[in-house]
Amino acid sequence: MATHCSPGESIECNKSTVAARKIVEHVYVKLHNLRGEEVTFFKYKTKIRAIVTIEEELDPRVCIMREASFLDLNDALEANVIEIYVPNKVKFQVSSNFSNVHGIQWNSVKGFTYAMIVIPWRSVLEQRIAV
Repeated sequence: MATHCSPGESIECNKSTVAARKIVEHVYVKLHNLRGEEVTFFKYKTKIRAIVTIEEELDPRVCIMREASFLDLNDALEANVIEIYVPNKVKFQVSSNFSNVHGIQWNSVKGFTYAMIVIPWRSVLEQRIAV
């Protein structure tokens, strides 16, 4: 179990949990997997504090979309903006007291999930600039 927060890091799994202060719904997109096949996904983009956690590993544990993806159970992505790709549309529920003040949108995604960090936490960006 590890938490990943650098730009470009990604996870792939059979089941995930998504939680974010705001989730923007997008249309279907077509991506190419590692075998060069075109795959259609429904794309979501999180805004303002997002967490995506692996609840069920791929079987077999082989990357489908990107070779550098993390595949271990309970691995998580945490960032300001995360893109999430799922084969079917997901309805997110609204819950309160995520950060003691703000509510969140969340759901357990049953099915393949590919998620990638687009914009990390501000502190991560500042560390990269300082180095």
